[in-house]
Amino acid sequence: MNPALLALPAAFGLAGASGLNASLPLLIVSLLARVGLIHLASPYDALASDVAFYGLIALAVVEFAIDKVPALDTVGHAVMLPVAAASGAILFASQTGAITDVNPGLAVIVSLLAGAGVSSTVHVARAAVRPVANVVLMGPPLSLLEDTASTALTLAASLAPILVPFLLALIALGAAMLWQRRRLARESVPAGR
Repeated sequence: MNPALLALPAAFGLAGASGLNASLPLLIVSLLARVGLIHLASPYDALASDVAFYGLIALAVVEFAIDKVPALDTVGHAVMLPVAAASGAILFASQTGAITDVNPGLAVIVSLLAGAGVSSTVHVARAAVRPVANVVLMGPPLSLLEDTASTALTLAASLAPILVPFLLALIALGAAMLWQRRRLARESVPAGR
């Protein structure tokens, strides 16, 4: 199979994972590169450096902790939106090979905008859902599901990109089923309550 055909699902998978958790996909890619499971071309090989790796660990711990506290997670989502956009743009561009030097062009702009757009869209959608989930005390469990989905997407995109479309379909199906279940539960509650 042509490796270029796998680059696009990997790029979209990593950008989407960045929208669910801004720092975790970068940290996983950094770890995979450090242990030699993936190869990052320049300038993305900087993600495997000690400074980037340990900085990403610190950022991931802070994001993980903030995201588990209702109300504080809303502030965290606002603060992390630019990080999610940058994370998605970096990971998308690293997979498409659009940036191999510092010579900007249309391919660079499209790649960065696509990655930032995908991750920002996912991030904003999750930030919009979270206050509603917090009202019914489902914020922390939802956050763990987002972290799990982000990890699964990142690993699939990095190690088996062919699985990304199937994984995205499963995530969409699961979200639709949860939404349907929530809607049916709301309809079954008597109007007088």
